[in-house]
Amino acid sequence: MKNKFFIAFLSVFFLFGLTACSNDKAKDTASSSSSSSTSSSSAKSSSSKASSTSKNSLSRAKSTKGNSANFALMIKTAQSQIPALKAQLNGENDTFKDIAIDEGEDSTIIYTYTFSQPQNIDLDNEALKQVLIPEVEPLLNKAKAIAPDVKVLAKYDNPDGSNLATISVTQADIEAAKATTQE
Repeated sequence: MKNKFFIAFLSVFFLFGLTACSNDKAKDTASSSSSSSTSSSSAKSSSSKASSTSKNSLSRAKSTKGNSANFALMIKTAQSQIPALKAQLNGENDTFKDIAIDEGEDSTIIYTYTFSQPQNIDLDNEALKQVLIPEVEPLLNKAKAIAPDVKVLAKYDNPDGSNLATISVTQADIEAAKATTQE
C-alpha cells in the first residue's frame, strides 16, 4: 500500500513539473510572436528575411548532445522555470532538494528529482511508468513539433545520489498504452 501511495505521490509531482514547464514555453513563444508582429511593414520585410535565415540556421545547428538547436532552446526555456517549479512542488514541505531538467542524447528530456530526505522504498518502475504515460503524453505531443522522436526520462534520486527509479517514456510506450486500453 505504501508503494502505491508513493507512486501516486511521485506522479502528481511529475505532472505539475511537466505542466509548469510546457505552459510557460508556449507563453514565451506566443509573446515573442506577438511582439514581432507589432513592428512596421518595412521592418517586417527586412526582419522576416533575417528571421527566416536565422530560423533556418537555428534548425540546422546542433547542440552538444547532437539534438537540434531548437530542442536545446526548449530545454533552456524549461530550465528557466525550475525555481518556480521547485516552489510549486515543494511548498512548505521541502520534498525535493533539487529538480533538474536536462538535454539528453537522441532528443531526450531528462527530469531529475532529488529528494531532500532519503527515501527507503523499492519502487515498481513499470507501475510508475504506467501512471506517468498519460501525464507525459501532452508534453511529448507538443515537443514532437521540435523533435519528432522526443522522449522523457524521469529520474528519482536520494540526496546521496543513489537512484530510486528511472523511467523512460517514448512515443512507442504511449501508443502501446493506447492499444492496451482500447482492447
